[in-house]
Amino acid sequence: MIVRLRYQQSPKKAPGRPVTPLLPKQPEAVTPQEMATGLASLLSPVAAIVFALALWRLGQDLGLTNTFFITEGAFSHWQVWLAMAISIGGACLWLNRVGEDGGGSNSPTAS
Repeated sequence: MIVRLRYQQSPKKAPGRPVTPLLPKQPEAVTPQEMATGLASLLSPVAAIVFALALWRLGQDLGLTNTFFITEGAFSHWQVWLAMAISIGGACLWLNRVGEDGGGSNSPTAS
């Protein structure tokens, strides 16, 4: 069995402009709405953890859990942890609202 290979000559390229490397794209500016939504998504788990710490401290006061890791000072009270959790949760809600409607009550989509 004989196998013949035929090669075709590639067409010659016409002289043209020199190839320039592509420049990296400049990052697009982040809008305040995107920043607010991103910050809210980062703060939501923080609020949940702080709330869990409040429950842990309350559980220790009731004798249901082991000792809390902070034994002295302002952060040794469950009320402080609960207030922080509520504050962070409220901030998350506000940031999500800012991210949705652009932050202004003057916007035409706000009711």
